[in-house]
Amino acid sequence: MKTWINLSEYVDKFPDSGSVRLHHCKEGRQNDRFYLTRADDGKILGFCHHCGGKGVHVPTAEERRNIRPSTERQSDPFKSWDVPPLEQWHTSDRWHTPEWGKIPLDIRRFWFVNGLNISEYNDLGVKLLNGKTMAIPLRKSNSEVTGIALRPLKEGLPKWIILGEKQQVPFSQIDKTKVLVLTEDYCSALRCSRFGAALPLMGTSLSTASYKQVVGWWKEGRRVYVWLDNDSDVVVSKAKRIYEKLALTVECAIILVKVEPKHFRNNSEILEVISGA
Repeated sequence: MKTWINLSEYVDKFPDSGSVRLHHCKEGRQNDRFYLTRADDGKILGFCHHCGGKGVHVPTAEERRNIRPSTERQSDPFKSWDVPPLEQWHTSDRWHTPEWGKIPLDIRRFWFVNGLNISEYNDLGVKLLNGKTMAIPLRKSNSEVTGIALRPLKEGLPKWIILGEKQQVPFSQIDKTKVLVLTEDYCSALRCSRFGAALPLMGTSLSTASYKQVVGWWKEGRRVYVWLDNDSDVVVSKAKRIYEKLALTVECAIILVKVEPKHFRNNSEILEVISGA
């Protein structure tokens, strides 16, 4: 089940064009991750980057007459975020790959705060948009890049901006894996991939494609664990729904500790949580 948001409650916040950022499921500084976006056809699309809730408002004929036309609307999300198209991932001179010591300090700090290391950064093939914004390539198979996960690290922007396909093939940093951990974001998946396979959902929902991947990996002899961020009741509820759906088919467990994998200081603590689930 998806969490649907009644956008009529936010009618006075609807933008004439572009997007506005509001609070939805969690108050506090930097938690205004609910976006209302005016689409080309006049519809208002709502999406909360915290809980994954969605909503759509179809304007009435009178509302359509009052909508001011705007040249700012873009149907192509790459253009909307001023990012080179996906086919230019390997060729555009706007994608930079500087040595670690020349990477902006805020990106290096973010990487280390999440318990990640330089080798993992290099092995992922991370690039910097215009030398400033970190971008992690997403692959729905073990081949070409099919999506990009941008991490702006700026006030007023989403934590993650997903362009292209957000599906990511499960990955591991060890040869033989007996577990598959489903996480909410890429950083937590990287931490878990040190002990087994990991699949970042890049959100709090399990797509049909990801579901099929999980079933396939389970059939190869892995136990499945659902471990989202669990930082709100809404996210916990979403985690339980994913678990309940998977439990009908695969052997799985759910982890409901209030600490995300990437926030554990020691690797042994993550392994202890997985082993005890």
